[in-house]
Order: sequence, then structure tokens, then C-alpha cells
Amino acid sequence: MNQSGTEMIRLIAGREMSTKLRDKAFIISSLVMLALVALSIIIPALFLGGDDHPKYRLAVSGSSAGQIAEVARQNGADAIKADEVDDDNLLTRSGETGLPAAELTLVEADTADAATDLVRTESADAALVEKADGTLEIVGGSSVDGDLSTLISLSFQSAQTQAVLQEAGVPAEAITALQEIAPPSERLLEGTSENEGVAMVLSLAFALLFYFTALTFGLTIAQSVVEEKQSRVIEILVAATPVRILLAGKVLGNGILALGQVALLLAIGLATASATGQSEAAGLLLSSGGWFLLFFALGFLMLACVWAASGALAARQEDLQSTTMPLQLVLAVPFFAAIYITDPGTPLKILSYVPFTSPLSMPRRLMIGDAAWWEALISLGIIAATGALLITFAARLYEGSLLRTSTKTSIAAAWKKEKQPALR
Repeated sequence: MNQSGTEMIRLIAGREMSTKLRDKAFIISSLVMLALVALSIIIPALFLGGDDHPKYRLAVSGSSAGQIAEVARQNGADAIKADEVDDDNLLTRSGETGLPAAELTLVEADTADAATDLVRTESADAALVEKADGTLEIVGGSSVDGDLSTLISLSFQSAQTQAVLQEAGVPAEAITALQEIAPPSERLLEGTSENEGVAMVLSLAFALLFYFTALTFGLTIAQSVVEEKQSRVIEILVAATPVRILLAGKVLGNGILALGQVALLLAIGLATASATGQSEAAGLLLSSGGWFLLFFALGFLMLACVWAASGALAARQEDLQSTTMPLQLVLAVPFFAAIYITDPGTPLKILSYVPFTSPLSMPRRLMIGDAAWWEALISLGIIAATGALLITFAARLYEGSLLRTSTKTSIAAAWKKEKQPALR
């Protein structure tokens, strides 16, 4: 294309963008979407918290109780450090230590009665006290939390075992080796790790984002074409600019705005997830957000020209419902398929290569590690090839119906360009 054609496309795209950016409804809706994305990440973080490890206050009375409580506190802290989900093996919680991962705060009390009073007034979750006969007792209110009871009991058994072994003359190295023996870990063939849950939520968010953004901007393109036809402005534009350049500028301008809005929403989501300490969500957004933007850009461009053609087929705003209905179905069917088909398998794999569903399904597969990078490139190539065919088809319909302002144009008539005034 020569420089003058490129310049005209740039000017038309700039006009489309500036018109949209001055639209108060567009600005307000964009701000609302940004706020919703941020709140959807902040609110769960506020209610659920970034740390899923339980926290306990343990009242302690007596020297022996204090020693066991300190061992329990250290064991709980060590278990927290070891409590990291292995993305490859899907280790279960505390698989390396066998001890509950809990944060224990010790509250010293002068007497057993004082420690019991702390539990009674709910200043402590439980108490570990030394009785008159030298034995230890765990005191709770209506109950003692299972993790707390297990942590204290296992720590007591470990300390007693170590003492018995020392009295029996077992070398310290052997005792340490015994203590370092870890119970068997667990591996799930069908994992339900935290990342799996986060991936499910993000893939649904991607599907919603693609559907509503493509639908909103697609309808905007169609409505813009109809408005130009009804106002007869299109006759002036066509007299000065070739029809296909008008189409290219309109699609490019709206495409840049749509992609920019989606990129901004992803950036807000990433920043919010990072600020609230949701490392799983932030990591998945970093690894899959770029792929989603690529699929969104090609998927939107694949359909944008068809939206413009559907607007050109209409003569009035009232006609848009019938001329755009096929496209709305083309968007709705993949959206619902992306919601209901989420598990790895043949159906999801097939959807990831179908051009109308792959912008939603392939990012999902990439997110859960079910697809390699080269599979994504193949899927993008299929979208690009399909887009080239659709753009050629839509451009001809656009040319054949743009100047028909009196009545709605059929696809057959637009394709044949019957009785169409000469176009540049």
C-alpha cells in the first residue's frame, strides 16, 4: 500500500479513537470495568486473607509446659516454611514434615489457674499447664482445635522420644537422623491445587473479558457504520476515500482501543494481585496474560470486519438486531463452551484449535500446563488464516452495501454489488 493510503488509514483510525475517547459513556464504562477488576481481586483477599495458616495463642504454665510449648511453636514455624505446594508433583499440605503448619504465640502465665482464666476469657485459644503430679494437660474452652492439639501432642512425643533415646545412650547424630525422617509425601493424579483453582477463576475472567469487550466494540463498529449511512455522511466519505481504506481505518481504530482497554484491565489485575499478596494469581497473569492479549488481538480483528459489514447491511439502527444476530451467536457459543468445558481432555483440545473458540480455550490450556508454546502458535496461525478469509468476505459485503441507504441489504445483493453506485 502506498504512503497516501497508509496516511488515510491512520487519520481514519485516529478519528475513530478520538471520537470514542470523548464519549462520556465509554469513559464511565471503562472506569467501572477497571474498578470491578480491582474489587474482584481485593474483596476475596480481604475476606480470605493472604495467609491460610492458622494462628493460635497458647497460654503456658510451668517449666516443662514451657519447654514443650516452645518445641511446638518451632515445629509449627518449620512446617509453615515447608508448606509450599509443588507445582509439578502437587504435594499436599505439610507433606514434608507431617506436622500442622500453624503460627503459635505463647502467653506465659504464673499459675495453672491463671492460664485457665486466659482460656476462659478467650485471651488464649488453649492452655498447656503442668499439673501437681508433673504431667501436662491441654486446657480448652468448649473444644481444642485439631491442628493445635496435634501440634502439641506430636511435639510432646518427639521431645519425650529424644529424651528417652539420650538416656539410652543413642548418639546425637542418630537421634537427629531419626528426627529428619519425613513421612511419605502424596501425589495427586488429578490435582486440585491452589493454582488449579486460581487458573479456573482466571480462565473464566479471560472468557468474560473477551466476550464483553468483543461484543461491545463490535456493536460500536456496526452502530458507527449505520449512523454514517443514516446521516448520509458516508456519501461524503466515500467520495474522498476508497471504501476499503475506510473499513481498514475503522477496524484499526476500534481494535487499538479494544486491545488497549484489555491490556489496561490485565495490568490493573496484575498490580492488584501483587499488592494483595496473591502470588499464584500474579504469577499466572504474568505467564498467560501475554498469550491472552495475542489471542484477543487476532480474534478481535478476525471478527471486526464482519461487524462492520453487518452494520453496512443495515439501513437503520433498528435493522442491527437482525444483521448482527449471527455474530452475537458466534461470540456467545464459544463463551458458554469455555465456561462448561474446562477440564483437560479431547474436548478442550479441540476447542483450542477451532478459530472461534481458541481465543478462550488455548489460554486456559496454557495456564494449566496442558499445551506447549508451539501449540499456541499453531492455534494463532489458524485464527490468522480464518481471519484473512473473513476479512476478504466482509470487505466485499461492506463495499456492496455501504451506499444502500434506503433499505436493508441482503447478503446476496451485497456480494453481487447489484445496482451499486461506482465506488472508489
